[in-house]
Amino acid sequence: MHAEVGFQVLRVSLRDDRTLFLLSVRHDGDVPHERDAQQRLLRSKLAGGGWETPAILDRMPAAASFYFDTVSQIRMPSWSRGRVALVGDAGACPSFLAGQGSALAMVEAYTLAVELARCADHTQAFAAYEQRLSRLVRSKQDAALGLGAAFAPASRLQLLVRNTAMKLVGLPGLADLIMGRSFHDAVDLPPFTAELRSRGPGS
Repeated sequence: MHAEVGFQVLRVSLRDDRTLFLLSVRHDGDVPHERDAQQRLLRSKLAGGGWETPAILDRMPAAASFYFDTVSQIRMPSWSRGRVALVGDAGACPSFLAGQGSALAMVEAYTLAVELARCADHTQAFAAYEQRLSRLVRSKQDAALGLGAAFAPASRLQLLVRNTAMKLVGLPGLADLIMGRSFHDAVDLPPFTAELRSRGPGS
């Protein structure tokens, strides 16, 4: 992993002698849709970068697969309409800056299933589902907004803070102190009792 002001480069070794590269850059303005233009943008943002950056950019056109996108969130005013309710990133996407999308999706799906079995109709279930989890999801979305500096520091100060934090998390106990709140959530999950199992949805 290597970061400088404006970007971060991450190299991950995979099975079968494959390597994954994750390039995060700060960019204000339109984002190109064509692969060649996207790679030109990355080369311009990473020009002069240290570490293995030049070699990574040289090999980029030959990549077996290439994915380029902006970092974004979904903040829905409501997670349901009519008889349709959203779970996972469809309704509560915190973005990859926060991570935990799969964990949130499982919590949401479980909670929605319990509320559907417990409530008299789907409208009550949808309202209870959103009320129970909206604060948790909003906190994850808000936390992601502050994590951009970890993926692409905007200044030398942010770079210093990021690099210092990365070094400190390797010390025993400090990882939990620095990042523990992000992964230890007191989620109030409703119990899925034997009575609810026998009732079924909306019965």
